[in-house]
Amino acid sequence: MLLELAIPAHRADPAKVKAYIKSFGKRAKNDPIDARWLSRYGRDRAATLPRWQSADPTQQKLELLVARRLDLVAMRVQEQNRLKAPRSRLIADNIRDHLAELERHIEALNAEIGALIGESRDLALRAEQLRSVPGIGPVLALLLAVIPELGTLNRRQVASLAGVAPHPKDSGKASWHRSTTGGRRQIRPALFIAALAACRGNNGLATAYKALLKAAKPKRVALTAIMRKIITIANARVRDAVRHQNEIMQINA
Repeated sequence: MLLELAIPAHRADPAKVKAYIKSFGKRAKNDPIDARWLSRYGRDRAATLPRWQSADPTQQKLELLVARRLDLVAMRVQEQNRLKAPRSRLIADNIRDHLAELERHIEALNAEIGALIGESRDLALRAEQLRSVPGIGPVLALLLAVIPELGTLNRRQVASLAGVAPHPKDSGKASWHRSTTGGRRQIRPALFIAALAACRGNNGLATAYKALLKAAKPKRVALTAIMRKIITIANARVRDAVRHQNEIMQINA
């Protein structure tokens, strides 16, 4: 409605709003108080807050399909674990029937997701670039759905969004181990799978992983570095491909 009325809107991050309120030492909370603080937050931060835009309908559908697939995969894991339990022998047939049904639904979603990507020029272009990055194959659709900003961010921003950016924790002369925190929760597990697949192959990322291990880096640290390389390479390739396509469109126009 705000977009239709040409009124600028911002979708606020609740954690940031709560931190803003606490910075004034205020703890009281009810709907009128929240409304006043939201209004003040908007006035104070208006110059720096990004304006909200509704998602592309195709992107919205992809996000819903991928989210549903994640739900079904989680259910499948739960049922597989139940099937292994000794006391589940009496209901094993029922569990197997449910697993078969879940497999059918997952395969149907895979087909629908693939068709949707193929029908969209933008998604197909981004998917093509992502497939060129070692290890991304198994988590392609998830990255397309969870990081629609891919290709519009710089390497530091995309690493932070993916939760693989090392954040410093220094104070004076003290310097503690840097840790990777934050980011969108679905991305790190996907990048971990991609990194494992890449490190087992014959490519530059596998070579970099072996070099890190040879330099006595712990496997966890080395894998995190490969995860960061994967997302930054993917971001750069999508950015260059989109830029090239826009240049061609401008020439043809």
